[in-house]
Amino acid sequence: EATKLSNYITEGDKSYQVDIRLGVETDTLDITGQVISEKPVHSTESEIINMAMSLFGEMDLPIPIYSAKKIDGKKLYEYAREEIAVVIPTKKMKFWDVENKSHEKRISFQLACSKGSFIRSWVKLLGEELGCGATMSGLIRTSSHKQKLSDAIDLEALKTELNPERHLVSLDQALPEVKRIKVKGQDLNLLRNGQISHDLRSRLIIMFDPEKDQYIQVLNPEQKLLALIGVEPGKGLKIRRIFH
Repeated sequence: EATKLSNYITEGDKSYQVDIRLGVETDTLDITGQVISEKPVHSTESEIINMAMSLFGEMDLPIPIYSAKKIDGKKLYEYAREEIAVVIPTKKMKFWDVENKSHEKRISFQLACSKGSFIRSWVKLLGEELGCGATMSGLIRTSSHKQKLSDAIDLEALKTELNPERHLVSLDQALPEVKRIKVKGQDLNLLRNGQISHDLRSRLIIMFDPEKDQYIQVLNPEQKLLALIGVEPGKGLKIRRIFH
């Protein structure tokens, strides 16, 4: 049942720690690609940090050619591998909470971004603004939605854990920022059969904020997650998922 929530957990805002190599550009925008340009780095450490800290907010940036974004039914990386010329599309991306994590000679930053934003595109922009080019040399996702890497436990530690269940997140706690509503009786029975009762529909319509809410969690009397209900443009309320 928990796997049914995976898409909802990963579709929200995320944060990353990214390592950057300045003075180098690659075709993939990361260190695994072919080097296409090398330039000397003239910026001081403080200039690099200040520039990175200024690159926040919503912006239109090119999507990396080595990505799964589709153009005319074909993924961009397929065009790249077949050496077929294609106009690189841009996309609205949003970045915030940029923090300097650099130490010694490693250039590193922590930043948050909206769903669908490419950290590689942000790194490329930083290199362009500094005039030397840049490529991503390392990336760690530190959070997705409200799930944080700092709360995780590695597999080896889990094997020796006497009470591994304490590290599990229950279904009803997996989306803490999403509104919830409780149902019982006929409302509950109908929902289990894929129907939204008139009374539940009325309650949900009052709760929904179309600018903020993608869906609402529906719980049974025992506080267990029963369903996710969202709104489809032009179609109204729709059951996204039912949990058993």
